[in-house]
Amino acid sequence: MHVSDDLMTDQQHLPEPRAGEKPPPGDGSTGERATGERPGGKPKKTPFRGTGFLRLWTGETLSLAGTEITFMAIGITAATTLAATPWQMGVLEAAESAAVLLLGLSAGVWADRYERRALMLVANVARGLLLFAIPLLFWFDALTMPVLYGVVFLVGAFTLLFDSAMSAYLPRLLPRGQLERANSWMEASTSVGTVAGPGLAGLLIQVVSAPVALVVDCFSYLISCFTLAGLPKAAPAPADPQDGKGEGDGAVAGAGASAGEPEPRESHRKAVLKGLLVLRDDRIQRPMILAATHFNIFHAMFFAVHTLFVLRVLGFSPGLLGATSMAGGVAGLLGASSTPFLTRLFGQGRALVLAYAAPGVSAVLVPLAEQWDNRALSIVLVSASTFTWTFAVVVNLVISETVKQSLVPDHLLGRVTATTRFVSWGCQPVGALLGGWLGGRFGLAEVMYVSAAGLLTSALWPLLSPVRALRGTEGGESEADDAPAGTTAASAGTDDDPRPKTAPPTEP
Repeated sequence: MHVSDDLMTDQQHLPEPRAGEKPPPGDGSTGERATGERPGGKPKKTPFRGTGFLRLWTGETLSLAGTEITFMAIGITAATTLAATPWQMGVLEAAESAAVLLLGLSAGVWADRYERRALMLVANVARGLLLFAIPLLFWFDALTMPVLYGVVFLVGAFTLLFDSAMSAYLPRLLPRGQLERANSWMEASTSVGTVAGPGLAGLLIQVVSAPVALVVDCFSYLISCFTLAGLPKAAPAPADPQDGKGEGDGAVAGAGASAGEPEPRESHRKAVLKGLLVLRDDRIQRPMILAATHFNIFHAMFFAVHTLFVLRVLGFSPGLLGATSMAGGVAGLLGASSTPFLTRLFGQGRALVLAYAAPGVSAVLVPLAEQWDNRALSIVLVSASTFTWTFAVVVNLVISETVKQSLVPDHLLGRVTATTRFVSWGCQPVGALLGGWLGGRFGLAEVMYVSAAGLLTSALWPLLSPVRALRGTEGGESEADDAPAGTTAASAGTDDDPRPKTAPPTEP
């Protein structure tokens, strides 16, 4: 599981609505929200009914299930039907990462430039058609490894486009106070898909063969399209002409719709560069992206040797390893449902610090299991490590996505999401290669201890920065909870911006 979408913005700079001001109606994408009012005028906490979120969640869940089936079925097709060599399997695995590295930044620009519901529909249709090509070519005896490389690359690219558009679309459906709960639902679906997806894929492959199983997978994407088609459109908000001219927090927080005429469309290169500059220049966002990148390097290093250690050193069977990994699915559900409570208890910033530190502690449990010749204890330690690790990562993802969607200007959300993934996921091959090399030179357990220390120290980035002071928006802390989350900054004019004119210190 990746820690990737970790864009944080200082909530002390959150603009408050002007007296008597109503949230802008937008383009119809937020008009279905059913927030209600209490007698005193305070926003009433309501379920997601009437917001369109349940449709989006259903479409995302079906898309996730399809993705889990896709990559397992393609891998088994390569190994069994095409008798792929280890090198070919490695290239196939790298094809998905190549999509993130080559197209990740562009996907963010497209998600900010074009209507987002349409992009999600296009991504689902494209993935369904690409996957249908595999059984079709199989039936005509024309399926080859280069074809699988191309399909995996393109499916990975369209998955990135879907995710970037979906992340930027969600704040147009819900008020800020409901985003944390909505992201908890999304991460719960991911956790269930991670556990149930491979099992469903295995059952389909056992019954109808791997290439034919992809036909069933195609239908998951098509059904997702029908679900998403009922959602309102959500064109991105126009960019502020002043956007990008300031520095630090002001360059991001002050971005929004301008009262003047919109500037001509910026070039693709300039749009990509703006997403990178947002992450580089803001003193809140910068430590968060560095924390995510730091974490993912050691995450990849740890899991490069994890399977070998558990199977060869601890003597687990593949079935037992799979059974212990199911603890991660349970942990993901609990983590997603517990995040609102944890943010109320600790605040978002402190909860993030703990979420970064916990996997480093849990990683030590796996090599420690070697110290005792006790199979039952080894199973408990490996399961506990998986449980704690997954719980913490899901909490991290829910909080990070919520803050990003709440405070990043609408016209930058797609680029911020894709750029964060580009930077933090792009480093993982380095960690995996380093882990494999160190494991062969010094030993598997030694690599796991080094990885644990690296994971633990990733918590220093949010701890030693203003990120630790972030607060939650769940529970009505903000008076602007009824405002569309993605339009918070966009609705504030440059002259009337009520944010403090002086920022807190860059370093604690």
